Amino acid sequence: MGLLNGFDTATAWTLLQKNGAAIEKGYAAGTSSASDIAYFKSVASTLTSPDALLKNFRALSFVTTSFGLGSQTGQTALLKKLMTQDPTSTSSLAQQLSDNRYRNFANALSSWSPPPFSTQAGVDSTVAGFRQQSFEDSIGQDSVALQEASYFSRNAVGITKLSQIMADKPLLDVVRTGLGIPDSFSSLNYDQQVAILKPRVDLSQFATAAGVSKMITKYLAMDTLKQVQAGTGSDPVLSLFQGGSSASSGLALTAKSLSGGGLNLFA
Repeated sequence: MGLLNGFDTATAWTLLQKNGAAIEKGYAAGTSSASDIAYFKSVASTLTSPDALLKNFRALSFVTTSFGLGSQTGQTALLKKLMTQDPTSTSSLAQQLSDNRYRNFANALSSWSPPPFSTQAGVDSTVAGFRQQSFEDSIGQDSVALQEASYFSRNAVGITKLSQIMADKPLLDVVRTGLGIPDSFSSLNYDQQVAILKPRVDLSQFATAAGVSKMITKYLAMDTLKQVQAGTGSDPVLSLFQGGSSASSGLALTAKSLSGGGLNLFA
């Protein structure tokens, strides 16, 4: 059970916006994260090479979690390539993988002279990433939508290129869903996806936190609609209607207005 179990998505997001720091503090107090942080700090000075990090599973798990790659902790061959190749080279694994998290990992850990954890700034940055990612993972136990919304709120401000969105799955999920683009979008090739997104994504809105918040609102509304339509969620709005068909129609019209008619993208 996660942190916000029992709350509908809209209420949970409002709580996170108003009391996120307190909720995160409460989460940290009730988990093993404090001991994980203490351990990482105690061994950080010994992590002087990629091999040294790869041989310490607990430290490696901490670091990969910090970069949102906790599920890849056991993929040591992949991680070693990311840490030993030039991440700016077009032939590097970091450039070949489409997920920005791999590039972020490689950019931070591809230089070991001096080691990335030899400075207080390097340790503090890794710890901060671990705390944030662990917190968002806990949110995700209740709702992937909330987890992605939280991630989007942290990472979308300042985006200037469509490629930045397309290279980051959580960012793309929020934008695609918020625009009402159906799940079948993922089956299209890259160029087809670009052709669909380019005229619909207003990159200028990501220049401000308010613009990012507006996209998140659309995303959560559309995600709620999808749950209602699939019969896996509920919405108090439904109680205002007599009969399921009227409710679904009303919600569909609301979603269509939010997404600019995106639901009919492939019609």
